[in-house]
Amino acid sequence: MSEETTTDISVIKLPKSVDKAVKNLTDEPTKNIGHTFGDIWYLVFGRFSHAADKRRIKYDLELKQYQKELTEKMNAIPDDEKQEPSLQVTAQALENSKYCISEPELREMFVNLISGSMDRRVSNFVHPSFPEIIKQMSPLDAEIISGFKKQPSQPIANFVLRDKISNSSTMLDSYLYFDLNTSHSYVYASSISSLERFGLLSVDFMSWFTNDSHYEIFSKWSYYQHLKKEYEQPGSNKFVEINKGICSLTPLGHFFVDICIS
Repeated sequence: MSEETTTDISVIKLPKSVDKAVKNLTDEPTKNIGHTFGDIWYLVFGRFSHAADKRRIKYDLELKQYQKELTEKMNAIPDDEKQEPSLQVTAQALENSKYCISEPELREMFVNLISGSMDRRVSNFVHPSFPEIIKQMSPLDAEIISGFKKQPSQPIANFVLRDKISNSSTMLDSYLYFDLNTSHSYVYASSISSLERFGLLSVDFMSWFTNDSHYEIFSKWSYYQHLKKEYEQPGSNKFVEINKGICSLTPLGHFFVDICIS
């Protein structure tokens, strides 16, 4: 087994080409899975060799960290369970990951995805759409979807303004996530919508948890109390209602968190 290399970020020097990263990745025991991965890595990152010499030192360090994490993850696969990586998944994952190396949450997802495609125990759960999904994710998207690994179904809510006489309604705030930062609810709502668009989450307001304790966080939220104070004035026919729902992993979402989330 080749010795594990460490990066001294205190030493300021121009980055070396990615060719060295390719060599390290094809050293023992990584080469036990064949030269295919090394070839794909070179195809994706090799053309950066000359440009990388002019790139920021930060990118070089992040790339080396990415290489280290990949190597460690691949080495953790038992030899008898290793297989040649899927070109369709791995090439696309490496190509897309170069835009996300600076984001640890997304980089970790790519590491898990690539190593999963080489592990015959889980490779059947690796979907070709995963590299593109991760590429389009924000760090907040990654944080939210990670929370569904332990709890596949979670409460979600809309705040709706209703009129007692006409029974009409107006949406005040939607896709409120139970673990949200109260000052940035719209950002969380955007991430939930994005994860729904990827096909990883399903939002259903026709179903809800029968145990009301799941939704207590929304009724105790200061923003909800503010809305009630603003709209439920004496003599007003209006009231603020919590529209309860459930946000759940889809079948594709289950595969995604199993493969891409540690």
